[in-house]
Amino acid sequence: MTATLDQFPQRDGLYQILPEGVAVQNRYQNQVIMLDSLSSEIWLRADGKTSLREIACDMAGISGLPMNAMLRTISILAVILNSEGVLFPCKQAASLPYHLTLPQEDQDTDQMRESLVAAGWLDQ
Repeated sequence: MTATLDQFPQRDGLYQILPEGVAVQNRYQNQVIMLDSLSSEIWLRADGKTSLREIACDMAGISGLPMNAMLRTISILAVILNSEGVLFPCKQAASLPYHLTLPQEDQDTDQMRESLVAAGWLDQ
């Protein structure tokens, strides 16, 4: 579990923030994954610069839940989100490309397209 917590999760999918949670486009299976409130919070904090351990510590402080329980829960949810194809772990901190930094509806379409092409998600 320690290795997972010391990694820097990155979002992997265009998304929309809805009242019931975050809807993420799984680009590998061309489907939308609806995340519950806890998974949504983890996913939105997965900026590629913050370790999973830091995310868990912050969320434990906000929620008042015991740290060990939060570390375990977030570690497990990160593995599940990875298996769903919407989050991936990185060993080094790295910035997200533009198209993953904002909800889809808040992005400049030209800048989003350039970012998607640069990341290899779209052909030119």
